[in-house]
Amino acid sequence: MLAIPVAPAFAATTHSTVAVKHAVYLRSGPHLYSPRVAFETTGTDLTLDSGSTYAFWHVTNSQGRTGYVDRSAYYTALVSTAATTSTTAAQVSGGNAVSTQLPPGVRYDASVHAIAPPNATNQQKFNAILQVAKAQLGTPYVWGTSKDRGQDSFDCSNFTAYVYHHALGYKMSGASQTQYHSVGWAVPKSAMQPGDLLVFDQGGHVGIYIGNGEMIQEGGGLGKVGYLKVSPGSYWYNHLTVVKQMYQ
Repeated sequence: MLAIPVAPAFAATTHSTVAVKHAVYLRSGPHLYSPRVAFETTGTDLTLDSGSTYAFWHVTNSQGRTGYVDRSAYYTALVSTAATTSTTAAQVSGGNAVSTQLPPGVRYDASVHAIAPPNATNQQKFNAILQVAKAQLGTPYVWGTSKDRGQDSFDCSNFTAYVYHHALGYKMSGASQTQYHSVGWAVPKSAMQPGDLLVFDQGGHVGIYIGNGEMIQEGGGLGKVGYLKVSPGSYWYNHLTVVKQMYQ
């Protein structure tokens, strides 16, 4: 079988999108006969992933579905996505990746005195997330509440917003539907990393992945902030809609 040549790397870290110029099918593989995953309409923007071929872009759509679309100029065009804030190029510090770029749907709140500043390493950012989240273990679930508003409880999405706010200085919506549609970079489940925002049931629930097949979240059947399994085969893994990367 003739090997399919792989295009030069267009990593997701370039924050480029593929604009749909004419309606096209998202397919499960880089072939015209691959099964159809979704129908992408004209004007849709798709997130570019690594692994494109000379004939197909490898992309993720707004619902978190990953696949391939025809990269011919008639159907699609590669577009650079403007950063949501002033950024610098990724750097290396002590062997760890460092990037000051903020994810979509987020602005930086300097007044909160975040544990990990924008130029912290990814490991430092995750450590900060874990520190803030663990400090809230046992906090009761009450819909529509947040400690950022002086209350003594959270709902699921106000909890995630609170954690990213105090750990990284991210100011973002506390609404789960907004976090689903507008916050973070969508990546495949297979690319899930500690610190990622996890969205379940099309925005019905959210949590934060902490590694080893677990997330920390508010509610989720516990009635409080606690840990739940998200390993393959678990209840919450089966309900996982999209993984949102919050730093790169």
